[in-house]
Amino acid sequence: MEKNLKIKLDKKFSLYGRLNGSLNKPLFIMVHGLPGDIYGSFYEKATSWFIQHGFASFRFNLYGWQKDARQLIDCTLKTHAADLDMVVRYFRKRGVKKICVAGHSFGGSTILLSPEQNFDAVALWDPSFDISFTKTKYGYPGGRYIKALNGYFMRWGTNVIIGKEMAKEADRLVWKHLTKNFYVPLKIIAADKGVLLPGARQYFKTAHPPKSLTVIKGATHHFDDRDDMQENVFKLSKNWFDKF
Repeated sequence: MEKNLKIKLDKKFSLYGRLNGSLNKPLFIMVHGLPGDIYGSFYEKATSWFIQHGFASFRFNLYGWQKDARQLIDCTLKTHAADLDMVVRYFRKRGVKKICVAGHSFGGSTILLSPEQNFDAVALWDPSFDISFTKTKYGYPGGRYIKALNGYFMRWGTNVIIGKEMAKEADRLVWKHLTKNFYVPLKIIAADKGVLLPGARQYFKTAHPPKSLTVIKGATHHFDDRDDMQENVFKLSKNWFDKF
């Protein structure tokens, strides 16, 4: 049965997520994309699927509405990565022996930027690559800087403000070196029809073995173009996790 879990990050901030299953099992951790949250159907379906296939699961919000939760405008990509490490540390201290992590979109860069890399295996689902919040990339315009908010107003349909520090960080990040500096067994699952496929291939090229790349034919960013597509992503990820 899924239950709410609060993890204290420091004296000021806490992180909120949902845990399902016994910690005696391997643990599957889901890292959502930006500006998403754990209630997206893709992430709910993923954690439910892994529960049915022998894993415990934990999905958490990188920012939230709670008084002591982080706000996206104040975050950086490295903040997200450090918080992921705190989550893994929390479960390691509670005796979890095997932890496998999947990250979708910006959840992928969160994982790759982890300083501790204390995972047994990782799957990246159409991971973000060479993204900018300040200038046009992949045909999408950059945000408009709002001085009063010290952030960039993004015209993503659902409009969000990306803080100046994260925007600067994304522009100076050497994206192709993220997998070069990552040493955990890595599975990349890319969307054939998405704009991030060349980036996935670059990640794979510079990644350390063991590594694997699968391109899902006909898929776009959320792998929801056919009824069986998301489940195929989960199966490919589990098959990878089972090797380690």
